[in-house]
Amino acid sequence: MGTYTKIFLQFPPDKVFWNTSYQFFLYADPDERGYYPVFQSLDGDGFLPGSGIIFVTVVQSQSYVVEAQDDETTKAEVLAVLRDMFGNDTVPDPIAFMYPRWSLEPWTYGSYSNWPPGTTLEMHQNLRANVGRLYFAGEATSTEYFGFLHGAWYEGQAVGQEVAGMLANTSNAEGVHYDVLYGTTPEAEYNAANGWEVSSFLTYGFE
Repeated sequence: MGTYTKIFLQFPPDKVFWNTSYQFFLYADPDERGYYPVFQSLDGDGFLPGSGIIFVTVVQSQSYVVEAQDDETTKAEVLAVLRDMFGNDTVPDPIAFMYPRWSLEPWTYGSYSNWPPGTTLEMHQNLRANVGRLYFAGEATSTEYFGFLHGAWYEGQAVGQEVAGMLANTSNAEGVHYDVLYGTTPEAEYNAANGWEVSSFLTYGFE
């Protein structure tokens, strides 16, 4: 599993200190890579104007550190970064603060699936294949978009269509399952039956 943590702060709407016409603000810590690097404003057109909400994203090693510590420690660290960016006298204390701790949730232990090196298409297909009447769908079962929200959407749609077809007796779809794993994925197996709807081998003239 990969870990990806969004930390939300809400400030008084009349004390918003960032330019709400911009969506993203970047911070480069001089000593530590990935230390509260990307802030995103939700107080803008198309999001939640007037909300005073901004959030910062940390990933992987920084996520594990943040999710293992208490709210007050994390809040103090984020505020120190914001005050370094915008000035000590500009950034007030937030009126609300929260973030999830996906790496500590017993039912997830992370934010999204992340294939380890060496995972083959056959291995992943065995993860997504149905077991009798039990079907699986989620971002983890998406071959092309694992780790992303739209991967879960596409997989849910595909499995829903399979199950609906079986209930209507118009389909008898059984997912491919590999009893023998060879440790590599032949080019011929990059196909729709294994969840691969597009070609990874198109060169578009750039051979």
